[in-house]
Amino acid sequence: MSLIPPTIEAYHVQHLPIVKAYADKIGLVAVINQLVPTEMAVDPGTIVLGMILDTSSGRSPLYRLEEFFTHQDTELLLGKTVAPEAFHDDTVGRVLDRLYEIGTMKRFTACAVRVDQVLGLDKRSVHFDTTSVRVYGDYLPPEDQQDQQEPAVPLTITHG
Repeated sequence: MSLIPPTIEAYHVQHLPIVKAYADKIGLVAVINQLVPTEMAVDPGTIVLGMILDTSSGRSPLYRLEEFFTHQDTELLLGKTVAPEAFHDDTVGRVLDRLYEIGTMKRFTACAVRVDQVLGLDKRSVHFDTTSVRVYGDYLPPEDQQDQQEPAVPLTITHG
C-alpha cells in the first residue's frame, strides 16, 4: 500500500449539473439523436448538450468548446467520459450542418413537444416571437384566463 494518495481531480461545476439534470429529464440527447442519426464517435445529442452547457457557463466561441471541456468533468456533465478533443470545431461544425439540414422548426418542435410531455405545460395561451428583445410581461395570458383552472385546449399555432 502506497503512502501517497491517488491524484484527486476537482472541478468547479457551478450550476451545470442542474442544466444537465433538466436535459436528462426532457430527454434532450435522445431527441437530438433521433432527429440526427449519425455514425460519429460522439453522438450529436452529446455535442448539442455540450454546446448548451458551454453557453450556460458564459458562452464562448465554438472553436473554444474543446478548451471548455478540458476543464470539466465530462462524466458528470455529459453522462459519460468524453475526451475534450471530441469537441473539436470540425466535429461541432459537422453536427451543426446536420442540424441545419433538419431545420430549425423541426428541432424546436421536437424539443418543445418533449418538454410538454414531461412537464405538462399550460398551453391555453402560447406565444412564439423570435424578434423579441424583452419578453417579461409582454405576453401575459388574457386577464380572463389568468385564474381559470379549465383543462388545456389543443395547441393552435397561427402565423401572423
